[in-house]
Amino acid sequence: MLTAKKKISVREAVPKSASANFFYDAQEWLKQNGKIVGGVVIGLVAIIVVWYFYSSGKAADDVEANRMLRQVMPLYGQQQYKLAITGDPNQNIPGLKTIVEKYGGTPTGQAATIYLANAYLYTDELDKAYETFDDASPDSDILNAAALAGKAAVYEAKKNYKDAAPLFEKAANAVENDLLRSGHQLSAGRAYGLSGDKEMAKKMLELVKEAKSTRYHQEADKLLAQFELIGE
Repeated sequence: MLTAKKKISVREAVPKSASANFFYDAQEWLKQNGKIVGGVVIGLVAIIVVWYFYSSGKAADDVEANRMLRQVMPLYGQQQYKLAITGDPNQNIPGLKTIVEKYGGTPTGQAATIYLANAYLYTDELDKAYETFDDASPDSDILNAAALAGKAAVYEAKKNYKDAAPLFEKAANAVENDLLRSGHQLSAGRAYGLSGDKEMAKKMLELVKEAKSTRYHQEADKLLAQFELIGE
């Protein structure tokens, strides 16, 4: 005797994900409360559907961007910056530039943007480096600070210490991590000192000395001595 097959619901047939769960939970709510919300239901369903496909697409893009970034990072780590920028077709390795062009709006794409800008900086393509750092709009405070410090580093490479110093200081104020903040403050102190602003140089370097992390204490002492700020 044949038995009836178990009816599989749509929800059971779709792989679980945070966005899918939200989508189906919202549908359940709409079924139960449709009479209450009346004409608003259709609009709300449309918004949910658009949000679902948008977020799913963005998630898929970020996964692909992450995969590509992992491929190219060994080149970056080996300081093969020009190859990291363009990629290596012979090894089927995508370049940072390609990742940014395709997936720059994703979280991983934003990280790739910082790496690309750094690669330009390390290959002395200073204008491209500044433009790329300036184009970055990362959500995380660490990447935001890195973009600010990157622009400051471009100014410093051009010996424009006056413009570099406040950007390094801004980078320090943008991040909560004690070690990273100290590193940016050290750079700010150096740039202020080189620009001739000894008062601000001393302020930044003393903040480094006050930090819980001791990683940059010795470098701060050297700069305080270099700029003749000890005992002032």
